[in-house]
Amino acid sequence: MPDRTAPSRPESSRLRAPAGLASSAEFAGEDAAAAVGGEPTVLLKKGYLAILILSYFALYLAWIAPTAFSLAVRVGQIDPAGRNTAIAVAVGLPSLIVLITGPVVGVLSDRTRLRFGRRRTWLLAGMVAGLVGSILVGIATSTPLLVAAWTLAYVGYTAAGGMFLTHLGDRLPAKQRGKVAGFTGAVTQIAPILGVGIASVFAGIPLAMFGVPALVAFVLGLAFVVVMKDAPAPATRAPFELRQFAQGFWFNPRRHPNFAWVWISRCLIFLALSFMSLYTVYLLGTRLHLESAAIGGLVAAQGLLGVVIAIGASLLSGALSDRTGRRKPFIVAASLILAAGLVITATMNSIPQFFIGTLLAVFGVGIFGAIDQAIGLDTLPSDQGQNGRFLGIFNLANQLAQGVGPFLAAGVLALFGGDYSWVYIAAAAFAVIGGLLILPVRPGLPTTMNIPVNKIKTR
Repeated sequence: MPDRTAPSRPESSRLRAPAGLASSAEFAGEDAAAAVGGEPTVLLKKGYLAILILSYFALYLAWIAPTAFSLAVRVGQIDPAGRNTAIAVAVGLPSLIVLITGPVVGVLSDRTRLRFGRRRTWLLAGMVAGLVGSILVGIATSTPLLVAAWTLAYVGYTAAGGMFLTHLGDRLPAKQRGKVAGFTGAVTQIAPILGVGIASVFAGIPLAMFGVPALVAFVLGLAFVVVMKDAPAPATRAPFELRQFAQGFWFNPRRHPNFAWVWISRCLIFLALSFMSLYTVYLLGTRLHLESAAIGGLVAAQGLLGVVIAIGASLLSGALSDRTGRRKPFIVAASLILAAGLVITATMNSIPQFFIGTLLAVFGVGIFGAIDQAIGLDTLPSDQGQNGRFLGIFNLANQLAQGVGPFLAAGVLALFGGDYSWVYIAAAAFAVIGGLLILPVRPGLPTTMNIPVNKIKTR
């Protein structure tokens, strides 16, 4: 039986949902319609969308690029002896915190009745927090201050990113969603590469390395805040229930075994990816004896080539998967290719080998990205009428991995005496295990097991 039950279709979070970001979009229309929750029908003007996308682009300059380059450089400047642990905390702690703050901001924005606007209020607050936190990172003199400052910035940027996407959910008609999703998807790939390039130019000036991208993000974000069409939340809303909110973080794997296997597989592969990106700057500096600016150039060039390769792999594998009606072989192949790239990177001793290893890994990631989305939707318990909840839980797999991964990577590094090779080898092992754990999935079977309630053990 083909291991597919439904054709691939874009998930709502495909606009881009980084760690901790929870969209609470209600698909409302213009100001009056937004207050009553109607489906948006009025097309958004091109100029309006252009400002929104440009602002979103600038946000990614300041938000994502630091985790790929500048944060590692800054940690190395402040605490070169303890950098391996410090970077793990600086990256991992904010990712864990936004697992809570992201959904909370989404819920609060749904209930914000200020005339300034329910989404615009939190967008502006997030941009201010991002700017302040980024500047504090640039002037930090100790690891605790750096971690606290980046946590503030990351939480702020996550909130702002959530409001951009939620605003699109509020106002973007169905006939414009595909095209806009294409632009925002491109933004999330290209902006971090440019952000790394900018940061590498200012690698010797910490305040500018973080302050320049943050200021650009704030100014262009403010431009959209000025033109943003946003209404207050309606006065009549159902009371908030903590129990319903908490349900967005868990499900019963015995009732949804297919979905559970997909979730675990996804979490392990994203765990491998979190290992892969954490110590790149330090690996290049140690093995190839490069300065920060040169490392930034290499990372940016690799990122640019990686985007092309990932997009090609994603389109090709997605089309082949739909044509053959199979998903699992692609997931397994992607995990093995990713693992091979990680092992090559682990033994890297030249720039060409760095490019071969990382780009091979990116090719695997591109395959995985397309099929992971499809098989997640194939096994979604759609008969429960809670697709939003289960898609949120689906995204928790990668968000949790991004939060826990840096701490595990630091543990592996400490266990093997500071040899970065073992971090990549451990990542390769996680990738292979994650790929193999997709094998028990049987998408042809019902997505929900009808187990009597009195037979289910829950905590």
